Amino acid sequence: MSKRLPALIAAVGVTTLVLAGCSGGSNDAPTEVTFDEDTAAEISFSWWGNEDRADRFEQVVALFNEDYPNVEVVRNFNAWGDYWTARNTEAAGKSLPDVVMMDAGYLGEYASKDLLADLTPYRDTLLPLDGINDQVLGSGTVDDQLVGVPLGTNAWSMMYNKDLLDSFGIDYPTDDMTWDELNDFILEVNEAGGASDPRIYGAEDYTGGLPNFIYHLMQEGNPVFEEDGTASFDEKDVISYLDSAADLRDDGDFYPVERSVALSPSGGFLAGETAIWFNFSTTVLQGMTDAGTENIGMIQPPLEKGEDAHVLAPKPSMLLSVAKNSDQQQAAAAFVNFLTTSPEVAQIFGTSLGTPPTEEGRAAIDQTPADTVNLDYLASVDDELTASYPILPAGYGTIEAKWGELHEQLRYGDITTEQFAQELFTEMSLVLGS
Repeated sequence: MSKRLPALIAAVGVTTLVLAGCSGGSNDAPTEVTFDEDTAAEISFSWWGNEDRADRFEQVVALFNEDYPNVEVVRNFNAWGDYWTARNTEAAGKSLPDVVMMDAGYLGEYASKDLLADLTPYRDTLLPLDGINDQVLGSGTVDDQLVGVPLGTNAWSMMYNKDLLDSFGIDYPTDDMTWDELNDFILEVNEAGGASDPRIYGAEDYTGGLPNFIYHLMQEGNPVFEEDGTASFDEKDVISYLDSAADLRDDGDFYPVERSVALSPSGGFLAGETAIWFNFSTTVLQGMTDAGTENIGMIQPPLEKGEDAHVLAPKPSMLLSVAKNSDQQQAAAAFVNFLTTSPEVAQIFGTSLGTPPTEEGRAAIDQTPADTVNLDYLASVDDELTASYPILPAGYGTIEAKWGELHEQLRYGDITTEQFAQELFTEMSLVLGS
């Protein structure tokens, strides 16, 4: 695709796809599907991203057309904000593209409005998804319907800056440590980094993000959201979680909130001023780039007290869905299968779409240092990826933003943990109707 063109629609190739035993309608899946290259199909495909991603998708579609030379893939992309504006407009008119890049925060909303096709009927034919495990597919399953196939995955992790720890002679954190042991580790780093300029801290307040609370709930074996999108946790759960870090927060042992606000949205780890960072594994590239070192380690977040095993879930970095309104669902399903399972696609994108969901895809990557850390981590926790990431309700992004806003007030001492929980649930009642 020419870089002189704006985010636009580009088309390549034509392939023929005959679908025997099906009506060709948008709502009824066929009982048997076969290919016949005498019939042509055209599908539209939309995603968010930039020109670099568009160039890579151009290569991918060319590869797809080597297998299916008569399927025309009409492509369109937007920046993140514009993307959802356009999709929401299309959703209102039930005119979504045949294949839609989907975010985990929107999947539940679009599925609840009956906008996404159930891909389950295609699993034995056009969409075998070989090599993608059930935990990964569970993150795209709503009400027992497969409505999204993860294009890439990652897992919650705890990263640490080896350069900082080496400079202080402090041992690296381990994957069997508890939260209490992490607190002791944070204090050890604080003491060693007290004379540094700028001062080095162990970590920012780790209760500051909603994803870490989700991790906490999963460790305790508790659900996060019900099928109707309402919260499975209550105010007491939130208060107890926030209070678990109260001693460090009250004693000023976390990275200063004033400095966090000044650096927002990057934070202390990316500035090279904290040793620990909780985030999803694919963000290690950002960590290396911003902190200015490739010497970053990655392990599971701490264990709950008394537990000896983690409960981790592969979170989809993005998913692919087929529109319920599509009259080319069969061709779309074949395209989704190619994008998510082809090692050639993984080789083209690396981990820029998340970690490829298949072992063959991961093996095909020409690894950068960040890829190596990420892939080694995921391989090390493979036996502990035992759950599917919770389906996030419509409005999740608003709830996550509210958590961050309230947490900043908590760190400044403007509200209590009880007020935090009350205001969070007030927001959720508006957003989720709970």
